Amino acid sequence: MKSELLSTSPADPEDEIGRFPVADAGAIDAAVARARAAFPAWRSAGPGERAAVLTRFRDAARAGQEELAVLIAREVGKALWDARAEAALLAAKVDATLDAGMRFVAPLEAGPGAHATYHPRGVLAVLGPFNFPAHLPNGHIVPALATGNSVVLKPSEHAPAVAEWMAARWRAAGLPDGVLEVVHGGANTGKCLVGHVDVDGVLFTGSWAAGRALSQQVLDQPHKLLALEMGGHNAIVVLADADLDLAAAEAALSIAVTTGQRCTCAGRMFVERAIVEPFQEKLVRLLAGLRVGPPLADGVFMGPLVSRTAWERVEAARALAPAAGGERVLGAGPPLPPPYTGAGLVRFAGTAQTHPYQRDEIFGPEAALYPVDDLDEAIAAVNDSDYGLAAAVFSRDRSRYEHCIGRIRTGNLNWNRGTVGASGQLPFGGSGRSGNDRPAGITATLYCTFPQAHLESDATFDPDALPPGMPRP
Repeated sequence: MKSELLSTSPADPEDEIGRFPVADAGAIDAAVARARAAFPAWRSAGPGERAAVLTRFRDAARAGQEELAVLIAREVGKALWDARAEAALLAAKVDATLDAGMRFVAPLEAGPGAHATYHPRGVLAVLGPFNFPAHLPNGHIVPALATGNSVVLKPSEHAPAVAEWMAARWRAAGLPDGVLEVVHGGANTGKCLVGHVDVDGVLFTGSWAAGRALSQQVLDQPHKLLALEMGGHNAIVVLADADLDLAAAEAALSIAVTTGQRCTCAGRMFVERAIVEPFQEKLVRLLAGLRVGPPLADGVFMGPLVSRTAWERVEAARALAPAAGGERVLGAGPPLPPPYTGAGLVRFAGTAQTHPYQRDEIFGPEAALYPVDDLDEAIAAVNDSDYGLAAAVFSRDRSRYEHCIGRIRTGNLNWNRGTVGASGQLPFGGSGRSGNDRPAGITATLYCTFPQAHLESDATFDPDALPPGMPRP
């Protein structure tokens, strides 16, 4: 008997969203084979025909935004305002890809008889996360399809219904059979798909631990592209001249949006000592005042964590704070059962970050606050991390922010903006445990293709051009 994946809402276990067959090795073989068979015709269809399909998908996604937002809120517990913002990104990704994104893979002219062209890799596996179950898989799928690849999507086991919603819109848009396949399951399904010999590339969004395992799995397949978008332990620097109301509001949003389940959520606050007390007071008041509740209810800022297991992980991490030397200044959760949780804040006396509580990504609404004496101490503290995804600097003096550019080692660095949020017109990625230098965002078309260089000539044979010592033919 084939196993099933039961999707229920983390906000209401009685809300059964659907049942989905778990793909075994045979089902994955079949899905990859269909994608491989569909690839040549899709590659040969050309940019114009492919763009027409993508445009029809864009229009369908835009028309169904509210339906999708409600589904996201139900399936992963994301507050409705947050889910609506995610649903709106699907159509925007198509527009950005067909415009600026495709320019990165336009033919490159290097002078007479020298140019390069870009070509699809073949069958790409997309492994999607639960925190943005539509937007982040879509961020890989759209550039992959636009450049002529076929795709096998393995969505998060927490969000199978969202993946099927998207697949239905692609079919309605006229995407040929086999160009987008969907397989469901957990880690074993993902492992089987990633290691498949007929998969040419893996586009992954998820945790450092899972990304590390994938890297090890494909060590003997050096031809297989691996684009990893992983976690973050992101930092905010607040300098003494900052607008404290702005800094506190952006910090609270960066800590707690999507219940702290974004790779760009902030987990570390480095605040100049002269303002640490008023900043802490404002931040605690904001975090304590966030409304937690059912994701579809009016006025709710954040819903539950995605699962009871996720809640247990967050609580286990929080329990480590005293052993790390931290003083909890905010920790009371909402009067709601798990996996609901509230925001937490822990203060440390110095910037040493040696304990797992201080170094690991928690993936919940939890942050640590550290006083610093000056900007250079803050920069050093920000860089004392195994991750390198996002950071933000708050100061009225732009030159102090510019001092951080290139010195803070993150893929995203913001000024007077929090760590969460990104522009679809810019690259998005990180270093260290945050990624492997395959930035997504507007440059995603690059890792979906490979370049082919060409030196060309239509001249006839010139014997005088032969080098010394070479006989004429």
